[in-house]
Amino acid sequence: MLQLLNFTERCESLVNSGMACFSAVASLSFLSLWLTIAGAFESEIISDLVTTGTDERRALEAKAEQFWQPVLDAAQATQMDVYSGKHLAVYTQVESAIAGLPSENQHVRDLLSEALTRLKRADEKVFEQAVESTNVASEKLHNGPGNFDNVFSFMNGGQNWLASTMRRFVGGGRYSEKLEKHVSNRQGDILPALRGTSKIAGSVLTDCRLSSKLSFDVMKYDIYNDGVPKTPKAATDAAERLVAASSETRKHFLAGTMAAAKSITKDVEGKTEDASATVTASLLASMQPAQQWGASDLEIGAKIVFN
Repeated sequence: MLQLLNFTERCESLVNSGMACFSAVASLSFLSLWLTIAGAFESEIISDLVTTGTDERRALEAKAEQFWQPVLDAAQATQMDVYSGKHLAVYTQVESAIAGLPSENQHVRDLLSEALTRLKRADEKVFEQAVESTNVASEKLHNGPGNFDNVFSFMNGGQNWLASTMRRFVGGGRYSEKLEKHVSNRQGDILPALRGTSKIAGSVLTDCRLSSKLSFDVMKYDIYNDGVPKTPKAATDAAERLVAASSETRKHFLAGTMAAAKSITKDVEGKTEDASATVTASLLASMQPAQQWGASDLEIGAKIVFN
């Protein structure tokens, strides 16, 4: 009996020792798990803050490019058509046709001369405006959106880092403030070009319209008037080129205006957009073909000019 009691006591002692060991091991395991989770959570916070800072810089760069690139594209397209040889070839053809007209076609000569003068005048003004827009847009794209410090740094966070972080989560914080400032600066940068466009709009559109009208008068002169000399084919061919060139000049002028107007509108509407959303949209847009200006866009541009 005594041996049985001793055996029981020994078993209880072993069980208690095992439980103590198990408890110690469990505690260590829990502590290890807690440290792992805490470390991962801390790393996640740091990762989120750093990634956000990177997204914010990329978003500001994307906003600047989205604003200035359409302005630059429209201006460069205008310069290519007007002074890269396309319209210069039209000038040469019309001048040659005028020089080859006999004296009996004096009225046709006068119509062609006036139509050519108006086209050249419109082209010159549109070209000068395109050069100004190209210079501004190129400079802004080259310089980028400017410096943008990280929102938070664990090394030099400062006394107000918690307030800044909370403000950033609630209402956009420093990024939204920086973006709003950039939007305002871009409007100020493009304003001189828009004022210049407004000043020349009336004369450019009038010259384009009358150049086209006078050219049509040349093409139908000997058809609708009895007893007049037949208009040489070289003159009618030149008139057709003038009609097409006048239409191109008008289209480029309105496209440039529309590009600026759309950039301003999109910039203002995107002031509340999250940085990561801007970056994602920019990546998706880069995979899509370039936008083509439609007739409705040009009509909107004309309304903006006149209003």
